[in-house]
Amino acid sequence: MNIFQQREKIIEDLIEAYREHDEEKTNHLLGQLKELDKPAEQEKPLPEEPKERGFYVTANDGRLLLKDIDDDWSARTWDDCSANHMWNGNRQYAKWPTVCETLPPEAFPLKRVNTGSDDD
Repeated sequence: MNIFQQREKIIEDLIEAYREHDEEKTNHLLGQLKELDKPAEQEKPLPEEPKERGFYVTANDGRLLLKDIDDDWSARTWDDCSANHMWNGNRQYAKWPTVCETLPPEAFPLKRVNTGSDDD
């Protein structure tokens, strides 16, 4: 059964559950429909997170990012201050999954920046 046939069957069952006022079955079928309609790209594995803390630039536009001691990520500006709150939810810091969903695929892999300090 292809995806269109699956969707059609779920919708038919959903209409029937609605007519029968079966809330539990309706919710279950809505969940199935949502799962079926998830974009394929959400199922792709995340790019590998750099292990070391420090500065990184994106592969596509050279945006400067910092991975800190808590494994939080922030976008940085020329004066090493945190940039505008760019992550989803308008946050200043983000964990790796949020970094991956906010930046476009062409931003990866991130490239490590050597700052010349002993912390690199």
